[in-house]
Amino acid sequence: MTEKKRKGDFGEEKACLYLINKGYNITARNFRSKSGEIDIIAENSDRFAFAEVKTRKLLGMGRPSEAVNYAKQNKIIKTAQIYLLCNPTEKYIGFDIIEVTITDSINPDVIEINHFEDAFDASGGQVLFV
Repeated sequence: MTEKKRKGDFGEEKACLYLINKGYNITARNFRSKSGEIDIIAENSDRFAFAEVKTRKLLGMGRPSEAVNYAKQNKIIKTAQIYLLCNPTEKYIGFDIIEVTITDSINPDVIEINHFEDAFDASGGQVLFV
């Protein structure tokens, strides 16, 4: 397993625990289709969230969320549409970005999590949190 994959898996695990602590149920992880992949699909009493998780060490390369560009957003939207065909819901649907930043180079368990609910939408994929 590569370092990048290990870091990504670590971030996704931390993001899942974060969402569970916020009252979400994790519906699926790493859902794949021809269109792309969604890291986490979760729901609470009010909303259904498709979450992209980005993990980085420190911030030397910019914010992790900056990597979720227009093309990536469109892949997530198309993949979510495929998921919803088989798993319809009446709940509000949101597209979230969860940043996991490892803030201590010695202890990788020291992290900061930023959760951007409704970071972009399906109408045009515009980033709403910038």
